[in-house]
Amino acid sequence: MRGYREEGKGQHITSFYMETLVLALIFIAVILVLTKVFALSGQMSGKAKVLTNAVHLAENAAEALAASDSLEMLAVLLEEDGNVEILRQDGQEVLQARYDEKMKPAADGSFLVEVLWVPEAGNENGLTQGVINVSREDSGEQLYMLKTAVYMGH
Repeated sequence: MRGYREEGKGQHITSFYMETLVLALIFIAVILVLTKVFALSGQMSGKAKVLTNAVHLAENAAEALAASDSLEMLAVLLEEDGNVEILRQDGQEVLQARYDEKMKPAADGSFLVEVLWVPEAGNENGLTQGVINVSREDSGEQLYMLKTAVYMGH
């Protein structure tokens, strides 16, 4: 009888170790999955924050566009600390405003807001189209584009 008890005890201990090993493996697998999920959510949160800020920059530029009657006046409204310049690209004037990572005006900022001012052909007091692009200057990646129009009639 004594041998039977010792043999049963040995099987019990082996079963305990096997169950513990399986539980440890399951626990490690869950930790790995959760770590990956948290890392991915952190990346997505960062991208969402940048996109939200890009939308705000485009909205601010659209509001300034609505309050302007020329590209020069728009430059005056958006300019702060030398962050705005008007360039000629492909035969059209484009306003460029730069902002830093905190979306504050900065002449050497990494976020670029480009406003293309397109008055309606043949009508000086008519509809003016505005195309606003927000991008990252370092990568050239377009983050957001907004098309708007302003009526310039009296």
